[in-house]
Amino acid sequence: MAHLLADDAGMTVYVGCPDLLGGKDGKLVLADFYHGLLNWHRYDAYGTLFLSRSPKFRIGFDDDGGWSDQRPPRWPDPEYPQQIHFDIAVPELVAADTLVTAAGGALLQRNTGYRIYADPAGDPLCLYPDPSTAATGPAVGRLVYDCFSPRSLASFYEGFLGVEKRLDDSPERVVIDLDDDDLPNLAFQHAQFPAPRWPDPAYPAQLHIDYRFTVDHERPHYQTPAAEAAMQRAEQLGAIHLRNAVYADPAGHPFCF
Repeated sequence: MAHLLADDAGMTVYVGCPDLLGGKDGKLVLADFYHGLLNWHRYDAYGTLFLSRSPKFRIGFDDDGGWSDQRPPRWPDPEYPQQIHFDIAVPELVAADTLVTAAGGALLQRNTGYRIYADPAGDPLCLYPDPSTAATGPAVGRLVYDCFSPRSLASFYEGFLGVEKRLDDSPERVVIDLDDDDLPNLAFQHAQFPAPRWPDPAYPAQLHIDYRFTVDHERPHYQTPAAEAAMQRAEQLGAIHLRNAVYADPAGHPFCF
């Protein structure tokens, strides 16, 4: 099976943004925070702020990304969950700690080999040292999904994306290898929490993923042949079609084409 994100396809992770953070535009605050941490190219397209290091992977910031004031993330409280978070590889943890806290982040937990922080909106993220990033700078190494059954959800994404290699495989945690320097790997970890029920603001998903394909100017983006085939494969594997090009994986995480 061909890799879904090979060639001209790509992935955008949207971070849901509150209207205001500290009296400032929430989109600008979060974009500034992640730009300061990652130092990726920053640009505005169609009213949405983006960060990108390559055309295949970018992070977007908007007020339609799934944010809800009713249930903002409060890690590690499972009643206020963050169902997807970034694992970010940095050259060195101490220097990164100074950078994160100076940019408005907060240290939540110090562990052996990695640290957990909250961004200015409370979204948790993990930083871990990776000397290989000394030349290129920090990188999003993994997107980590909370779910009840990591092996079950990993199997869905392996079939959906056409990925076969697991870097980690246990009942508590699975990591699948996208085998692409421009894309993060996907990780799945066991957690019990109120699953997202898009678009219900009482059960939000503060982050969601768009899968992007080569544009066909003759019809909507999500009706290109590659997107249509991906939709069919997702449904066959257990995804639920919610609306237009919006689907939910078997654990309830919404994603779009």
